[in-house]
Amino acid sequence: MTFHPDADQRALIEDAFSRPLDELLPLARLHAAEAAEPWEAIAGLGIFGVAADPDIGGVGLGPVEEALVAMELGRRLAGAQILTTLMAYHCADEALRARLVTGEARVAPATLTGGSLCVIDGDGADHVLLRRDGRASLVPIGALADRKTVDDHHWTATLADAGQAPAGLVWADDVALTRVRLIEAAALSGMAACATTMAVDYAKLREQFGHAIGGFQAVKHQCANMAMAAMAARDQTSFASVALEQGRADAAFQVESALLLAIDAALANSRRNVQVHGGIGFSEEADPHLVVKRAHLLIEAAGGADAAADRVAGAEAAMIRQG
Repeated sequence: MTFHPDADQRALIEDAFSRPLDELLPLARLHAAEAAEPWEAIAGLGIFGVAADPDIGGVGLGPVEEALVAMELGRRLAGAQILTTLMAYHCADEALRARLVTGEARVAPATLTGGSLCVIDGDGADHVLLRRDGRASLVPIGALADRKTVDDHHWTATLADAGQAPAGLVWADDVALTRVRLIEAAALSGMAACATTMAVDYAKLREQFGHAIGGFQAVKHQCANMAMAAMAARDQTSFASVALEQGRADAAFQVESALLLAIDAALANSRRNVQVHGGIGFSEEADPHLVVKRAHLLIEAAGGADAAADRVAGAEAAMIRQG
């Protein structure tokens, strides 16, 4: 039985995506006044078409490679639109898929509370991936009304056709939702790894009482706990992607478990990273708060930890009933 991506799959992602992303998405970009992501360059790498059919310009790879790419995006704290556009491919019709693959179409995340949508990172998007009660639906920007700006990038709106909200929306099926949650789990596990690397690097650099703080037991244990949490999230997500690719009966359960574990790891590691950095960890000019914000944003869009835990319990109960 295969439990992890093989060496060839990892090498492919390293050469084709990881190294170019080092140059395209340095963390320093997030401190710029206008931190716009290099959209065309990212689309040119084929990221939005990793799992797409080559007939529409996709790369034609499977869930394992897509999860590995999402991990790399998470490590670099990729913007919400990048991750959501990658997810949206699995919820789109054929015409929209062709536009998503090339980066022509852009999708922002949105949540629906009552009759009001909260759209995150909506600049330039022509669709939103609307999430509610564990479901997902792609909605054109043109179907939104009563737009109210919260700040430069985020806004609230309502559905223009009241008959659409929410019963008339076309919701993604379970297959698409499983792929969306795999991408979310992978991105969050990448964020957990980002926080770990950030904390360890700082613990080696920062000195107190004439010694690097990484040599003190309290800090050392924090970093070790972060490494274990990030590794557990990464390994469960990797196994879930393999289970999905192999068509295993427990694939959906493994994906849901991966998302729950990745949520816990991203939250815990982003907080521990702030603690390791001490007072500077709370400052705007330092990096730790960036991981905290990006992790919370993605978790909120995914529906939160409680909903993920409920789905894990439901998937486990379903497997037990099936014997």
